[in-house]
Amino acid sequence: MRPIPLNVMTLYADLAQRLALQDVEPGSISTKKVGGKAYLYAVARDGRARIQRFLGPIESPAAQQQAGRIRQAAEQARELRNTVTLLKNARVPGPSLILGRILQVVANAGLFERGVTLVGTAAYQTYPCIVGSYLSAATLSTNDVDLSLSEFVAAAEEEDFEAMLKRADPTFAPVWHAGDDGLPMVFRASNGFTVDFVTCHRRGKRSPLRVESLGVSATALSFQELPVEETVGAVALFGSGALVRVPSPHKFAVHKLIVARQRRQAQTAKKQKDLLQAGELIDVLLETDEAALLDTLDAARKRGPAWKSAINASLRQMGREARQGRLPLPATGKR
Repeated sequence: MRPIPLNVMTLYADLAQRLALQDVEPGSISTKKVGGKAYLYAVARDGRARIQRFLGPIESPAAQQQAGRIRQAAEQARELRNTVTLLKNARVPGPSLILGRILQVVANAGLFERGVTLVGTAAYQTYPCIVGSYLSAATLSTNDVDLSLSEFVAAAEEEDFEAMLKRADPTFAPVWHAGDDGLPMVFRASNGFTVDFVTCHRRGKRSPLRVESLGVSATALSFQELPVEETVGAVALFGSGALVRVPSPHKFAVHKLIVARQRRQAQTAKKQKDLLQAGELIDVLLETDEAALLDTLDAARKRGPAWKSAINASLRQMGREARQGRLPLPATGKR
């Protein structure tokens, strides 16, 4: 793996910090007259949509102050977009247009702050600047996004997820698998891009798990608790940057070793992608965070025979040998 230069890592860290400190949504300010009286409005972009928000009468000090803060946030957003461009020019990957819009609307709605976790390849795309190494482009492409609702805690009022998605792409519609689905588990856009919801198995809970506050259901999957047990903040390089929540890299890598063994025979391509992603992260973590990788492997193996068998079988399939019977070495010739 090729390390990312320090100046690029510093740019990314500054971007993440500035996004975390944002407390005002950037936008433009407009004035409208209603009944002969002037009022201030803020207009902000969310995905493909433009959202207008009433601020107050133009002579109101509170409305003027809020308008000033929004203008200042807009100037900061322009600076952040320049940083995102610089990072992309340095070959740090960003999401596709539709994926970026989805992550933007989910982030703007505050769902990542309330426990939603981005998993799968869309999460893997965010790891280069977290682990400090470029990752293979062959493992970064995706035509779907998986969102784990295992740790989601709903606010007093939540927006229906379908309405949210339509701001990213108005062609998103629910995919019904059966007449008694009740709430959709999958949404698909006209270009074939899908959004899936997953959660972990819990005793006494039915699968799929209904999340009434968002108007969706989540498919309960075995082993899904592992990637959401330890999460980190990451920046998706879209627009001025979208703050998302992803599994820690070592949890992601070990989970992929397990998931690869669960794939059906017809899912060979997905299985190979799982192993490629796990292998690349393992190689990087052996150099940068070996202790965390070792601890995660040991803890996962101790959860039961199915966990241990899946992990070891995937490592054997990848051609990895075990050091001291526990830690996988890099592929032959990499160390």
